[in-house]
Amino acid sequence: MTDTQRRDEEQERRYLIETLALLATERERTSDSIDASVRTIDEQKGQMWENRRDMDFAEKASLRTSIDLSVKSAEHAVMRRKRIERLLDSPYFGRVDFREDGTADSAPLYIGMHNFTDPDTNEIVVHEWRAPVSSLFYDFESGPAHFRSPGGTTHGEITGKRQYKIRGGCLEYMLESSLNINDDVLQRELSQTADDRMKNIVATIQREQNAVIRNETAQVLILQGVAGSGKTSIALHRVAFLLYRFRDSLSSDNLMILSPNRVFGDYIADVLPELGEERIAEIGFDRIAAELLGSVIDHQTFSEQVVSLLDGSSDDRAAERMRYKATSEFVAELGAWIDSAVREEFTPAEIAQKHRRLSAEWVQGMFDESRSFPIFTRIDHVANCAVDLLKNQVRDRGGTWAAADTNGVRRQVRAMFPYKDPLSLYRAFFRSPDRRRLFMPLGRRKLEYADVFPLVYTMIRTTRQRSYGHIRHLVVDEMQDYTPIQYSVLRELFSCTMTILGDSNQSVNPFSSSSLQTIHSIFPEADCLELNKSYRSTSEITEFAQRISRNDKLVPVSRHGAPPQVVACTDRRDEERRVLALVERHRKGEYRSLGVICKTVAHARDVHRALDEAGVAATLLDYDSTAFAAGVVVTSAHISKGLEFDSVIVTHVDEITYVTDMDRCMLYIACTRAMHELHLTHHGPLTPFLGRAHATVDEPVARLTG
Repeated sequence: MTDTQRRDEEQERRYLIETLALLATERERTSDSIDASVRTIDEQKGQMWENRRDMDFAEKASLRTSIDLSVKSAEHAVMRRKRIERLLDSPYFGRVDFREDGTADSAPLYIGMHNFTDPDTNEIVVHEWRAPVSSLFYDFESGPAHFRSPGGTTHGEITGKRQYKIRGGCLEYMLESSLNINDDVLQRELSQTADDRMKNIVATIQREQNAVIRNETAQVLILQGVAGSGKTSIALHRVAFLLYRFRDSLSSDNLMILSPNRVFGDYIADVLPELGEERIAEIGFDRIAAELLGSVIDHQTFSEQVVSLLDGSSDDRAAERMRYKATSEFVAELGAWIDSAVREEFTPAEIAQKHRRLSAEWVQGMFDESRSFPIFTRIDHVANCAVDLLKNQVRDRGGTWAAADTNGVRRQVRAMFPYKDPLSLYRAFFRSPDRRRLFMPLGRRKLEYADVFPLVYTMIRTTRQRSYGHIRHLVVDEMQDYTPIQYSVLRELFSCTMTILGDSNQSVNPFSSSSLQTIHSIFPEADCLELNKSYRSTSEITEFAQRISRNDKLVPVSRHGAPPQVVACTDRRDEERRVLALVERHRKGEYRSLGVICKTVAHARDVHRALDEAGVAATLLDYDSTAFAAGVVVTSAHISKGLEFDSVIVTHVDEITYVTDMDRCMLYIACTRAMHELHLTHHGPLTPFLGRAHATVDEPVARLTG
C-alpha cells in the first residue's frame, strides 16, 4: 500500500467513525422522540377517559385527531429509527466524486441504502441508492457524466469512484474503481453463500439492471432474463424505486405481485422491507381461478397439470388441446365467437305475467339501452326492469305480486338467450365439428387446466366481475408459463402499469409456454428488455446447463468453481447411499444451503423419506408448502423455480426419468439453481440430455463410479 493509499484509507476510516457517531446521536434523538410520543399518547388517552362525560362532540373529535397525529408521528419515528439502525450496520457502499459543470471542485457523494441528513447542518451525509444523483454510481465510469432529476438534467464529470464493504460498522475493504461496479466487489458478493431469503442487490446493481430499475415511463415493461440474471430481484428493486419516485401517489397498498407459488412468495418477501418499504400483496393465477370458478365448477390446478404431464398420464390429444388454447389465435376466435353470440343470438320476445304484457320492442329497447354491460348483466337488467314495471302495474290495479311472479318474468327473459351462464356459452363454442375434439372435461364437473382461463375470460366478457382497480402496478413473474388467454384476463382485471418478467428457457409446460414475442403481441405498447448476463452459477455450472438447453445469448460472469459431478450408481439403494454421502459432505463443508431437486414431487417425497430414515434433518417443499426453509431442502424442479442454493443434488438423471422436451426443461431448471456446486446422481443409463452434455464438453464433469 502506498503512502497515498494509506492516507486515503485513514481518511475514510475517520469519515466512517464520524458518520457512525452522527447516526448514533440521531438514533438516540429518535428514540427520545418515540418515548415522548408514547407519553403524549398515554396522556391524551387518559385525558379523554377522565373527561369523557364533560366533553362535547367537537372536543372529543379534536382530541381524537390529536391522538391520531401523535400515533402517526410515533410510527414515522419508529420507521426512521429502523433505517438508522440499518445504516449503523452499513452506512454506505459507494462513493462518487462529481464535479458539476461550472464549479471548480468535486463533491464526494456517499451512496447507501437510505438517505441520511445531518440534522444540525442539513447536509446530506448519505444519498439513498434510489435518489437521482445516485445513478452516477451505477451508470458511469470516470469522465463526463450526468443525472436526471425532476428539476432537469445535471451535467458534470466523475473524478473518482470508490466501493466499500462495511459490516457491523467496520470497514472490511475499500476499492478504487474507475469502472462501473468493480468486478472485484461483484465477485466477492457472488462468492458468498446463499441466504435463507432473497436479499437486496443495491451494492452490485449493474448498468443494464439499473436501466430497468429506473425506467419510470413504461406502461408495460417486459423483461426476458436468462437463469441467474437477477430478474426477480431487479423487478422488486424497480417496485422500490417506483415507490420512492412516486411517493405522493403510490404506496405499497397499490402494488401486487403475481407469483408462481407461495414458497417463492415467502422466499422473496424480505427484499422490499430491506429496502425500507412495506411488503406488497401477492396473488397467483390459481387463486384468481378459485375466486372466480369456486362456486361454478371444479377444475384442475396448474400444478396438477404439471404432475399429469410429468408422470405421462396426459396423452397426445391433451397436448393438442393445450397447444390450441395457448395461442393468440384461440383468444381471437373465442372473443369473436362471444361477440357474435351476443350480437345474433339474443331474441327479444313478449313478456306476459299476471295478465300484463311487455312487447318484444320494449325488451329490445331495454336490451339496447344497456349495451355497455356484459351480456348476462344486460339480461339481468332487462329482467329487473320488467319485474319493477309489471309489479307496479299489477299493484296499481289492486293485485298482488309474489316471488313466483318475479321468477316467472326472469325465466321468460333468460329464455331469450340460448345460454344460461358463461359455462354453457363456453361449452357451445366447441360444438362446431372442427373444435369438438378440443374440449374434454375431466369428468362430469371438472375442467382441464387448459380450459380454466378460457372460461374465466368468458365470464369476464359476459358478466360483471370483481376487478383490482386499486392496484396501480402489477409485477408478473414467470411470464413464460402463462398463455395469451391468461394475459387477456390480466388486462381485464388489472387496468394498471405492469412489470412482466421471465425466461423462455425455463418453461414448465412446453405445450403452453409464451415467448417474449408472444407476450409483446398482447401488449404492443410495452417496452421490451433482455438481460443476458448470468450471475448466479459458476462458469462450470453455467456451461454444463447450456449443454442441456442452449441459449446463445447467455453471457456468464467469469466466476470459477468445481466442475459438476455426475455420480453413476449401481442400483436404487446405491443411489440413496450416494445422495446421503453428498448431503453429509455438504453438512461438513463451507456452504449453508443445499437443494436436493427431483423431477417430480413424488420423487422428492421418496428422497425426503430416505433422508429422514437416515436421521438427516431436511425440509420437503411440495405444492402445499407455504414457506421457504434454510439448510437442506428437498423439492421438485417445478417448485424450485426462482430459488437458489449454494449446492444442488439432482437425483435420478437416467434415461427413463428425463426423456421428453418437458423433462429437459425440468433438468435445466434444476441445474441452474446451483450457485457453487452441482452433483447429479443416477442408476441405469444416463439421460441423453446429460450424455450429450458430457460428450461435448472437455472433461467438465468428474465422473464418480462405484
